[in-house]
Parts: sequence; structure tokens; C-alpha cells
Amino acid sequence: MSVSIHFFPRKDKVDKKGGVPVFCRISYKGDRTDFQTGEKTFLDRWLPPTIKLEKNGDQIFIKGTSVFIKEQNKFLNQMRGRILAAYNEFIASGEEVLLRRLKARAKGEEDKGITFTQVMDRSANRSSLRSSTKSKMSGACTNLRLFLRDEYQKEDIYLIDLLKDAYKGFDIKYLEWCTTKTTVRFDGTTRLPKKHYTAIREIRYFRDAINRAIERGEISRNPLVAKFKVPKDEKPKRISLTLEELKKIMDVDLSSKRSMDRIRDCFVFQCLTGLAFIDITTLRREYFSTKNGRTWIIKDRVKSLTTAKVPLVTQALQIIEKYKDDPVCLTKGVLIPVITNKNYNTYLRMIAEYVGIEKDLTSHVGRRTFATLVYNAGTDRSKLKEMTGHSTEAITEIYASLANDTIEQEITKFENLFVD
Repeated sequence: MSVSIHFFPRKDKVDKKGGVPVFCRISYKGDRTDFQTGEKTFLDRWLPPTIKLEKNGDQIFIKGTSVFIKEQNKFLNQMRGRILAAYNEFIASGEEVLLRRLKARAKGEEDKGITFTQVMDRSANRSSLRSSTKSKMSGACTNLRLFLRDEYQKEDIYLIDLLKDAYKGFDIKYLEWCTTKTTVRFDGTTRLPKKHYTAIREIRYFRDAINRAIERGEISRNPLVAKFKVPKDEKPKRISLTLEELKKIMDVDLSSKRSMDRIRDCFVFQCLTGLAFIDITTLRREYFSTKNGRTWIIKDRVKSLTTAKVPLVTQALQIIEKYKDDPVCLTKGVLIPVITNKNYNTYLRMIAEYVGIEKDLTSHVGRRTFATLVYNAGTDRSKLKEMTGHSTEAITEIYASLANDTIEQEITKFENLFVD
């Protein structure tokens, strides 16, 4: 199928003098693109789409003998020639025929392909991403636009322009801007400087998006190559609870504080199973199985899709039993009445203050507490890896073949910690 080129006046765009713009339409394999040629004419001068040629073979689009009209016809014929030349070039070289590239050639422009923000938006909207990751990447996209506006006075740049000297050290400049500059967002609110690890995370999003563009052949190499380290004072502290602190939370009477009581139970369940927040929010009866009289959770982790195999201790089963008829659980079809992560962490800090624990409790502290206590109970690291379902392929491959009987022995050691 060959390319089709058609020029036509836009009858719906008549100006005050009766002039109409001349548009070009390029069609190929069922797709088409329309764009202005930059020429104007009058409807009564536009010839019908029958072929009428000059002596030199050029087509006549606008009737008239003035020098101006002849130049208009010449211009439209030259545009047609550029489109055909580009099409034949792409076919001869085996390149994909893209309408945007034909359009760029028609207008005598350089086709630079996709822009940086388009690459980022495409990467942020992947269906495989979790909603929380999409939200973070969306924020990174917004910051990228602010940075381009503040530092380069541009709304966007072509991706291949990142290879130019003008954008050398782009990632280093972004880190400095992100962590030191206060600026006004597009909606008029104030954006304050961010932590180093936030800026570094966003630069990693940029690199990942560009690497995907490399795979598509949209850019030859990744210009963002600087290596960054998170300052020691910004590195997250690895907080976990001691056995005494966990028991303190488990034993406190919260019957008069219904919301805190429910969140406490959710958190304790995390400490007893090692499941991440997203995994307890999606926990259903179908993930339970029984072997040798003990109930197990065997579930693919939402984050990594690796399988966590957790034998349940008595205290964890008691929490499941407590909420078997809970209206929230029945409505959502889950076993644990979990609220949003933000509110969950807010309640955890209230619980910590209520029982007198001076630690910043978050949902991840529960997972880390499980790993710490199970390991301190004498569990081998490899067995612990299978219980927690850690993410790398190498770890999954190494530990997936461990015998369930061995894991059960280790969870019994953990369970005995709660026996007085």
C-alpha cells in the first residue's frame, strides 16, 4: 500500500476576508494526519480534485496566473515532493513509515521523535505498576516539567536533545534543583525543596523511562549516568520491635478505643506473619491451607510476585477468628479490616504513644519485626527468606525448594516465644 497525499481547503475556517487555510492530509495503512500548509486561498479559486498539470508536470491546485498564485502552487507541489521522497527513502531503507515523520519532512522540519515528558508519562502509565508507584512517578513527571521551566525556560525537550552538550549533567542539575530550590507549581502553590533520597528516586524513574526508550530505538544511549548516594542522615532507620515491646502492644486493653483496637490487631498480625501492608489488605481465605494440623498462608506477594509461605501461630489465628463476622471484612471479602496506609500509620503512632513506645511505628515495622524475632529465635536466613517471600529471582530460585516441614519447625520456635 502506497502513501496518499491530498490537499484541501478548510471550509469551516473562513477568515474575515473570505480566505481559507489550505490543509494537507497524509494517509497510510488506514491512518491519517492533517496539518496546515501555511497557505491560504479563496474557495472559488480552489480547483476540484481532478488532475490538472502545468507543462513541467506540476499539479495546479489554485487557479490564477499571478506570480503569487504560481508560487503557492509551486510550494504545494514541493511539499508533495518532500513527502514522496521521504516515503520512498523509508521504504528503501526498511524503516517504519511513520506519519509524524512524513509530516515533519513535508514542513521541512527535522523529526526529533518523542519528547522527554512523553517518555515519562508513558512509563508512569504502565498497567503493570501499582497505584502507589504510579502516584510517585506522576509527581516526578510534574517536577520534571517544573525543572525544565525553571532551569531551561522550556515546556518540554525532545528526548534526543538530552545528548547535546546544553543538557550535559542534566541529572546532577536536577538533584541540586530538587533539593535546594523553592518554586511555584503550575497551580500556584509553593513547592519546597525535597530530601535527597526523593530526588534520587525520581532520577531513577527518569533513567528507567529512558532505558525503555532505548529498547524502542528512540534514543541511542542513556545520558543520565551520574551515581548518587543518600546522605547518612537521610537513610531510613531500620526500626523493629523487641519481643517485650510487641507483647506490650498485644496486651494493652484497647476495648474502649475501637479504631485503635482494630489497627493494633492488624499490626500485630503483620508482626506474627511478616506480610507487607498490601498483602494483608488482599488476604483472603483462598490463600490458606492446612498441613499436619497447622494453618499456612501461601500467597504471591503483590510487590514482587514471589511466594510467601507462612505457618500461622496461634495468636495470628485468633485475630482471624475475631474478625470472621466483621461487616467491613464481609463487604470487602477480606480477612483483616485494614484502612488506608496513611491513616493506618497515623493510628500506629497513636498506639505507640499510648503504650509508651518511643519508636516511629509504620506498617513496614511489623514486617521487619517478624523477620527480626524469627531470626533471633534461631531460624536460618534461607528459611526466613521463604517465609517473607523476598523479591529477587535469585533468592526465589535458591529458597523455593526448602521443605515445608523444616519451616514449620522454625515457626514453632517463634511461637514458643509467646508462651510464658
